[in-house]
Amino acid sequence: MNLVGIPSSRFLQARYSAAIREIEMVILELKFSMTQIQESLDVTRTSIGNSVVCLSTHTMSDILQQVTLQLPAGLSMLTGLTVEEMYVYYTVATVHAVATPKSIRLFLDILLKATDRYFELYQFHSLPIFHKGIGKFVMIDETFTYLAVAESRQFFAVMTPYMLSKYTQNLYTECLSDIVLRTVREQNCLTALFLGKMDIVLKKCKRLVLN
Repeated sequence: MNLVGIPSSRFLQARYSAAIREIEMVILELKFSMTQIQESLDVTRTSIGNSVVCLSTHTMSDILQQVTLQLPAGLSMLTGLTVEEMYVYYTVATVHAVATPKSIRLFLDILLKATDRYFELYQFHSLPIFHKGIGKFVMIDETFTYLAVAESRQFFAVMTPYMLSKYTQNLYTECLSDIVLRTVREQNCLTALFLGKMDIVLKKCKRLVLN
């Protein structure tokens, strides 16, 4: 008759303890790896503007020059592509990190410029002017204090400080496509001031008499 040995309770307990320790070690190693990944992502997120961490200015310039060659007609970079101008792209770039089985890949989103979507933003300041006819100072009184002028000078948009506060403001202001554009023929007070059409200014602009 064959005898089958039955493990003692101490032996089983020792095996269970060893297995638990192995699981704990795996968990600790996993936590350490996750911490390293998190630290890398934090550095990436907070240091995109630091050329030492991500891309040097020379490398960034070379990459963007290659990208420029692939752009469709009507699109261009925000500014030049010299090393000295790379700070613009570091400022406006948005980073997306994607984990792969062997590495972390970084994707950079950079704003592009289109002639019909790129505007220069002007802020108007009304100064009092003495009116000889009534012997008092008058000034233009308009609620819209900002004027966005298209690069083609064919489209305009008037905005209040509140409207402007809703958009993302950085080195460049990113506006949604919900702003109302006016053509050069649809002149109001601010567009007339910008274009120097004083006859239209006298008709369109509200004026405030100062005591």
